[in-house]
Order: sequence, then C-alpha cells, then structure tokens
Amino acid sequence: MTAQSLLTIGEVARRAGIATSAIRYYERRGLLRAAARVSGQRRYSEKDLRKVVFVGLLQDAGLTLDDIDVVLNARSVAKWKVIALARLEQLEAEMQKLATMHELLQGALLCRYDHPLSECKVMGRGINDRLVATAND
Repeated sequence: MTAQSLLTIGEVARRAGIATSAIRYYERRGLLRAAARVSGQRRYSEKDLRKVVFVGLLQDAGLTLDDIDVVLNARSVAKWKVIALARLEQLEAEMQKLATMHELLQGALLCRYDHPLSECKVMGRGINDRLVATAND
C-alpha cells in the first residue's frame, strides 16, 4: 500500500460523515488503528474507512461502543450474534411502546371535545388502563 493510496483523517471523516475527533476517539478506544503515519499525520486505508462506516451503522442501530468493540473483535459468529439479538429485543420493545403511544395520540386527535384530560374517552381509557396496571404492581 503506497502513501498515495492512503487517506488522511480529514478524508476519512468527510467520506464517513463524522468528525475527525470521532475518529481519534475510536483510536483511543481501540476500535481503529491508523494504517500508517506520513510526516506525523495519520493515514488510513479503504478498509479502515469501511470499518469507520461500519461503526457508524452499528451506532445508528443503537449499539454502544463497548458492544461494537465486542462485535469487531468477535472470534465467532455466536459472539456477535448475542449482541445483535439483544439489541433486536430492545428495539422490539421500543417499537411496541412507540406503537402504543402513536395509537393513543391518534385517538386523542380524533376526540371531538375540548380537553383530552376530562372529556376524551380515548385518553380516559388510557388513564384507566395505566391506573389498573400500576395498582397491580
């Protein structure tokens, strides 16, 4: 690999859509290592760029940098799939909660009355459901 085929930290940051400080942080965390240094400046390969983008994708999926470190260093499929499955379970729970909130707000918007606290049957039902749920805890 020649120095000309390597990317500067600025080029990697621009192409990955992140700040150069994030790349430096990934290095400090051990998620990334510069391929080389040219005149004291970090240089990265296309493979490094792909790794930075991969880290971003996993962050977008809600994985922590600790989880991402495990995924990057996993020596078996089972090791990283445990993390992916756990995150999927979290996402499923979040999606269910969001769907419930969406239904509640859509129902409230359909109320013909002045105030959702005292006159809306949809919101009243939601209040009652929550009171029953907390009474059973």
